[in-house]
Amino acid sequence: MKIKVLSLAVFFLFNGICFSQKEDISKSDSVLKAMVEELDRSFKKLKNAEKAPLYFLQYEIFDKSSYWVSSNLGAITDESDSGSSKALTVDARVGSPMLDNTHEIKGKEARSRGANSKNIGSIQIPLNDENAIKAKIWKLTDKAYKKALDRYLKVAMNKQVTAKEEDKSGDFALNKKPNIFYERVNLSQIDRGKVKKIIKRLSAKFKKHDFIINSSIGFYARNINKYIVNSEGSKIVMGNNYITIFCNLGARTKDGMDLSRNKNYNFDDFKDMPSEEKLSQDLDILIEELEKLTKAKDQEPFTGPAILDNKSAAVFFHEIFGHRIEGHRQKSASEGQTFAKKIGQEIMPSFLSISDDPSQRYFKGQFLRGYYKYDDEAVKSRRVSLVENGVLKGFLMGRIPIDKFPYSNGHGRRSEGKMSVARQGNLIVKSKKEAPYGELRKMLIDEIKKSGKPYGLIIRDISGGFTITQRTLPQSFTILIKYAVKVYPDGRPDEVVRGLNMIGTPLQTFQKVIYTGDDSMVFNGTCGAESGWVPVSAVSPSLLFSEVETEKVKKSNEKPPILKPPYFDGENLNGGEK
Repeated sequence: MKIKVLSLAVFFLFNGICFSQKEDISKSDSVLKAMVEELDRSFKKLKNAEKAPLYFLQYEIFDKSSYWVSSNLGAITDESDSGSSKALTVDARVGSPMLDNTHEIKGKEARSRGANSKNIGSIQIPLNDENAIKAKIWKLTDKAYKKALDRYLKVAMNKQVTAKEEDKSGDFALNKKPNIFYERVNLSQIDRGKVKKIIKRLSAKFKKHDFIINSSIGFYARNINKYIVNSEGSKIVMGNNYITIFCNLGARTKDGMDLSRNKNYNFDDFKDMPSEEKLSQDLDILIEELEKLTKAKDQEPFTGPAILDNKSAAVFFHEIFGHRIEGHRQKSASEGQTFAKKIGQEIMPSFLSISDDPSQRYFKGQFLRGYYKYDDEAVKSRRVSLVENGVLKGFLMGRIPIDKFPYSNGHGRRSEGKMSVARQGNLIVKSKKEAPYGELRKMLIDEIKKSGKPYGLIIRDISGGFTITQRTLPQSFTILIKYAVKVYPDGRPDEVVRGLNMIGTPLQTFQKVIYTGDDSMVFNGTCGAESGWVPVSAVSPSLLFSEVETEKVKKSNEKPPILKPPYFDGENLNGGEK
């Protein structure tokens, strides 16, 4: 997906300054200087101010700016420039690493509203004035410290009236060696006029098709620099750019089912931005697919052989495997702990291996949104082997230790105002049983014949999904299918179907992967969980399943618009701006 761009004069520059461990980087940046000085003052005076000591304090500032523009039917519909804004989050830990205020509250008290919430709050910070920044930090530190003291008392009381915990690994892993790093990333001036002309021209294409009832094309560029300082001595400034072009279009069938096709392009460097010609070609494909969906039959529930195409397979692994392998879920009393006791056991076919490597910026030239140098707990990112030849080897770890995994491996992540927990970065699936896609399709037909089913499925595109990991609900998953076809073993043409989701449970579904393609592809997205929204990526080849299960999707039951769109009159259908 790495495409040379010739048509859009937008430039993104990465200007970084790196300091060695020995240099005092706080002197070169007024924001960092204010953070370091106020943290030193607060920690020294508060650490023994109460009976329960403040043993760890961390400040993190999210310095963000963004530009957004979208177009519909040849006209600009929305444009915004956020400018620069800074939000502070304070982590205050009271007690000791073995038991502190973040400890999970269990029993009846756990059902109280917000008892185990990861929302710790944030506050907006002035842009450059050191004294004003310090005053804001002081205010939020006071609030966070008092809140930590109050919760620590609740934790201690809760421990006395609930059953003993099996995992006695404690609440926090201290870092003996602080990390010092400075590298701001800047987003240069954007030629907004050029961007707007291109997306207006592209969005005007939808005016030619009366079955499209909603559509949009947009450009979104976001710059985030994070400042992290803590009482262990870590001082980190690091940045990333996230640039996205998105295309969305929707329709509705006569029986009241809403349909959509969409495509996103993600990159952090202008050289990887697709050309207008490439975008236009892809839009034509999306329009054609949406029209086929409007004429397709509503799919009945199905079990049988299927191929999950590469990008969709990447989302599948992110949702079904990735969330269940996050370390803190292995000890939480509310979690299903699917893999907690399975280290060293085979949990999927022996030809599959999975790692997570947030230090990797590209995969075969494609930008990975899950790339970062340090996590939100001041730990350097690194590759972690999770599954080797089908055998579970490890977990994604933040600084919440679990049995036999006492240290972080650089996966503590969050958005502002949330408490960090272990999250995915770049989840990468590799296979030892690969075949060209054409061969994989032949294998699918063989499986259909073997199963005695009248047809199989190829799931071409999904919009995401959700997985339930908590034990209070069925620990199943749902994959939201957006485009799929029936494949017949007698050679009939493939038939587009609609109205289905893929469902199942992880341990059973993994075992039904029998072969893969040699066509690994990247999924880029933003993942939401208890620690907020974080950018992520996943990489997978196409998967051949001996059996999948699908269910019907919910319908709106509303009819399509009675009249055709007002612009669909046979005249001026091109629209846009040359």
